[in-house]
Amino acid sequence: MTSPAIRPGPAPETRDDEGARASGNAERGLWRNHDFLKLWSGESVAALGAQVTQLALPMLVLGALGASASEVGLVAAMQSLPALCVTPFAGLVIDLIDRRLVLLLANLLRAAALAVVPVLYLTDALSVPALCAVAFTVGAGTAVFDVAYLTYLPSLVPQRHLVDANSKLQGSYSMAQIGGSGAGGLLIKALGAWCAILLNVLAYLGAFVALFLIRHREPPRDPATADRPRLSDIVTSFGLLWRHRILRMLCVRAGWFNMCEQAIMTLFLVYAVQELRMDAGGVGFVLAVGSVASLGGAMVAQRAGQYFGFPRILVVAASASSLAPALLLPTGPGSGWNFAFATLTFAVYGFGLTVYNVHVVAFRQSVIPSAVLGRATAAYRMLTYGPFPVGAFLGGVLGERLGLWNSILLFALASVVGWVLFALAFGRLPATPREAKA
Repeated sequence: MTSPAIRPGPAPETRDDEGARASGNAERGLWRNHDFLKLWSGESVAALGAQVTQLALPMLVLGALGASASEVGLVAAMQSLPALCVTPFAGLVIDLIDRRLVLLLANLLRAAALAVVPVLYLTDALSVPALCAVAFTVGAGTAVFDVAYLTYLPSLVPQRHLVDANSKLQGSYSMAQIGGSGAGGLLIKALGAWCAILLNVLAYLGAFVALFLIRHREPPRDPATADRPRLSDIVTSFGLLWRHRILRMLCVRAGWFNMCEQAIMTLFLVYAVQELRMDAGGVGFVLAVGSVASLGGAMVAQRAGQYFGFPRILVVAASASSLAPALLLPTGPGSGWNFAFATLTFAVYGFGLTVYNVHVVAFRQSVIPSAVLGRATAAYRMLTYGPFPVGAFLGGVLGERLGLWNSILLFALASVVGWVLFALAFGRLPATPREAKA
């Protein structure tokens, strides 16, 4: 099929006079948008549940089954595997049927899969293969949900409010990262991992109810005139992104950044414990500060975009996240500032990355036609999430051959080089990009 052309559209930060007169400001307009508030609350509860599950399933493998480290890793890996093998097909489904229905089914799927775990536990039928199946199913539901809510958002929110809406959604995700692991740990300690999972089933059902109460309905697709998604459209979606000059640069930058980030994260966790002598609490605190800074980034993303304009906000925000690993340099062997600089690194990284993501998501939602937004979003996530395992593998291999510290320096330098090239290419764009160039 021939995909609808990407519309040029204004930058998502552009605020038209009509929108300003109608709502006074974006904040007040969203607080009066009850359907968005339901989507926001449902996404927030679902994100919190996903964080609890991410901790509870491996802990259940360790505690109830006494499994080995490799088995724990296998269950954890099964939760993220669907991001690669399910996401592209999710894009086809999301463009084919009602997106609100997809969100509802995704939450029901996750709730049903997790509900199996307490039953298996109480009947002494729990096993590693069973938990792997549950983990994959929950991960598949999460992969579908994450694409669906991003593509459903533009139908609920006017374009002038997209940046603010994405800021709120990113903020709730950051809050889930901050509180999810902590809440999950307390629940597991107090009630047991299986009971924490049972409560998480209720959380997904609560998210289902919030989304079910949304009154807005997307206009029905006319089967006679609408392009029906096909498997070949997976390839078409990649081409659609590649032909758009700005989206192509964003894909390349995100893929390179994610590879470097994952390599640095993998190396840092080992380096922090073995060389910097941090305990689990210290490492957790460092990462939690990064999540708190992410929340701050979500809160200021809209104002920052209005101040810097598009595309400068992306260059500035990318500089914070890409250059942040260089702040690890003072944590080298023999330094007495290890903890302080490591904390600063992840704070700057989290802040910059969230501001960047808010504006990138809003831009994609504003220029990609709704008819193909699901497929295009899935393709974008495939291109940008695919380098995650590559970075983890390269980080581990080079860490053993070059040493942990030298490998961190190598990937930190690669991150800086990636930002410089991105800034040189992206900085040449006009302040308000209105053309989609091949």
